[in-house]
Amino acid sequence: MPVYVEMVKDKKTRKPIEKTINGHKQYYVRTYITDESGNRKQITRHNKEWIGTDGKRAAIAEDIRLQKEYKVEKKKTITLRNLKELYLESLCGKVDIDTIEAKKRLLKHFCDIDLTGQVKTFPDKEIRNFTRNDILKWQQQMVNKKYKVGKSITNNLSIKYLNKIYGEINRMIKFAIIEGYCEQNFVEQCGKFGSPKEIKLSNSSHVYETINYEEFLKLKNASESNLKYNTFFILEFSRGLRIGEIRALRIEDYNSEKKQLMVNHTMSKKNILKEPKTASSKAPVDLNEELNLKITKLINYWKEQDGFNEKWYIFNGEHPISENALRCAKDKYFKLANIQKHIRIHDFRHSCATWLNSINIPITVISKILRHASVNETLKTYTHLFKEDYANCMKKIDNYQSNYSVKQDQKQDQNFLKY
Repeated sequence: MPVYVEMVKDKKTRKPIEKTINGHKQYYVRTYITDESGNRKQITRHNKEWIGTDGKRAAIAEDIRLQKEYKVEKKKTITLRNLKELYLESLCGKVDIDTIEAKKRLLKHFCDIDLTGQVKTFPDKEIRNFTRNDILKWQQQMVNKKYKVGKSITNNLSIKYLNKIYGEINRMIKFAIIEGYCEQNFVEQCGKFGSPKEIKLSNSSHVYETINYEEFLKLKNASESNLKYNTFFILEFSRGLRIGEIRALRIEDYNSEKKQLMVNHTMSKKNILKEPKTASSKAPVDLNEELNLKITKLINYWKEQDGFNEKWYIFNGEHPISENALRCAKDKYFKLANIQKHIRIHDFRHSCATWLNSINIPITVISKILRHASVNETLKTYTHLFKEDYANCMKKIDNYQSNYSVKQDQKQDQNFLKY
C-alpha cells in the first residue's frame, strides 16, 4: 500500500495541467506515488470530457479524490527567513556570486527586519500563512519609505527599483511553490508597484548622466599629475570599459607590440576574477599612442617593485584596485576640474557612447568599441542617444526630397524654354 501520493500540478499555478486540443483546453492530473520500499511511480488521470471550465472542475475533483484515497505527505513548512536562505543556496553554481549578492540585497527589503521601523516585515512567519493583504500592506509601506541621501536629503525608491524587488520576491515564492512550501503565489496576485502608466514609464526610461568631451578634457588636465587615475579616466572615456573589467586588467593582458589590452576577466565585488559579462566582451581593446605610453609607464613602475610578476594588476600592482578608490578619485578630480555633475563610474561607458555618436562614428564601430555582441544590443542599450539623430536624419531626407523635386522642376522648365 503506498505511503503517500505527491500531487504534481503545473509548477507555476499549482492547478491541474492543461493542454490545448482542437482549440479547447483539456485538463489532466498527474501524481507520483512512493511505496514503503521507496519506489516511486507516476500515475496520470486523463478524461476526454475534462474540457473547458467544467473539465477543470472535474480534474480538481479527481485531484481531491486521489488525496483522500492515499495517505498524502505532510505539508512542508518553512519561515520566510529560512526560505530566503534556501532559495539563495539553490542558485549557487547557477549564477555568479555578485548576482547572488544583488538578489540578497533585493530580498532584504521583504525578508529581514526593517531597522528604520517604516516597513513591517515578518521573517519568522511561515510562508504558507502569508496572504495577499500582507503583501499589499508591505507594498504601500515600501512606496512611502524614505531613504537618506547625503546628510539631509530624503527620497523614495523609484518604481523601477521597487519592481526589481517585487520580481525577485516573486521568483522566490515560485521556488517555494515548486518545493511544496506553499500552494499559491500571493505576491503575483498583488501585481507590480505603481499604475500601468508608471510601470510603462519606468521600463522605458533610460536617463543617464554623462560628461561631454570638453568636460573630459578638464578632468584629464586636473588629474595630469596622477598617472594612475589620469590613465584610468582616458581609458574609460575613450574606450568605455566596465568597472569590473578595468579592475581585472593585469600586466599579462597588455600586448606592447600590438598596442592592445585584452579583456580576459572581470572582477567581482568580492575581488574574485571571473569570466567577462558576455563572450563578446572578451576582446582586445586598441590603444592610441597616448594611452599606450601611459600604460607602459604604469607597468614599468610596477616592475621596479619587489615581488613583481605578470599577474599584478595594471591599476594597483599586487592587488586589484577597489571600487571605492575609483569612486573617491572620480569625486576628487571632478571637484578639481569644477565639473558640477554626479555620475557613476559606469556612466563613463555611456559618456563614451554619447561622444562617439556625437562625432558621427558609425553604429557598427561604436558597437565594436563597446564590445557588444551585436549592433542590436548597442541600439537597444543606447536608444536614447539616437532619438535626436533620427529626427535630424528625417529632416535631411525631407529636405533632400524637396530640393530634388525643385531641381527637377527647374530642369523641366529649362528644357521647355529650349523649344
